[in-house]
Amino acid sequence: MEVYSNPYGIVYNPVSIKQILERSVTSKPYTTQDFEQRESVFSWEHHGDFKYLSIADAVSESNAILTETVAQLAHAEVIIITYGTSLVYTHDKNIVANCHKVPNREFEQKQLRFLEVKESIQQTLRHISTLNPTAQVVFTVSPVRHLRSGVSESSRSKAILIGALHEVLDETQNNHHSYFPSYEIFMDELRDYRFAKADMTHPTEQAEEYIWDRFCETYFSKETLQIVEDVKKYTQLAAHRPIHSAELHKMHVSEKLKTLQKNYPFLNFK
Repeated sequence: MEVYSNPYGIVYNPVSIKQILERSVTSKPYTTQDFEQRESVFSWEHHGDFKYLSIADAVSESNAILTETVAQLAHAEVIIITYGTSLVYTHDKNIVANCHKVPNREFEQKQLRFLEVKESIQQTLRHISTLNPTAQVVFTVSPVRHLRSGVSESSRSKAILIGALHEVLDETQNNHHSYFPSYEIFMDELRDYRFAKADMTHPTEQAEEYIWDRFCETYFSKETLQIVEDVKKYTQLAAHRPIHSAELHKMHVSEKLKTLQKNYPFLNFK
C-alpha cells in the first residue's frame, strides 16, 4: 500500500491538525515569520523532529513538504486522522503542535472546550472535502494516555475527543467517514497489564498487533487480508537469520518473492 505518513510529524491535537489542513487547502506558503530561532530553527506547527540550521532552510523545506502534502491529499483514497489529546499548550496565546523542549514557563496549558474540538473536526472535514471530495476519512483516537497531565485530565481530554468525533459523524451521516475505536480496544479489550509497556501508557508490540488485526478485519476485503497474510509470511522469512545454510535460505526467499510477484504483480517490493 502506498502510504504518505505524518508530513508535519506527529501532531496530537485537533486544532493543530485543522490548521495544517487549512494551510494545505489555501496553499499558504511558509514565510520567515512562521519560524522561531533558538538553538535551532523550528515552527510551532511542526513536530519536534523538524529542526533546521537556518530560517532559509526551514522556509524552503517546509514549503516543499506543503506542496507534497497538497498533492498527496488531493489523490488519497483514504485519509486516516488520529487525535491524541484535546489538552493543548499555548504560546503567546496561540495553540502549538509541539513545545520543542522550550521551557514550560513559556506555555499555558488549556483544555479545549467541547465546541472548540467539534468545530475543529468539522472544519477538518470541510478542508479535506475541498481538496478531495471522494476520499474516505477514518478517524481514531490514540490509545496512548497523557498521564503527565494527570489521570483525570487525560480521561477528560480523551472523553471530549471521542464525544465530539461521534457527534460530528452522527450529524454528517457520510458513508465515506468512519470511526475506528483503537482507544476503546486498548482500554476495554486489552485490560491486562501485559499489553502496556513499563510506562503503563504505551501499548506493547503485542497490543499494537492486536489493534492492527482488528483494523484489518474492519476495513480490508478478504482478498486484501490474504495479500497481507502472504506478504507477512514473506517478510518474516526474509528477516529470518539462518543457523545453517545461508545460501539455501536466500534461495527460499527468492522463490517466495517470485511467487508473490506472480500472484500479485501490482505489489511494489523496494
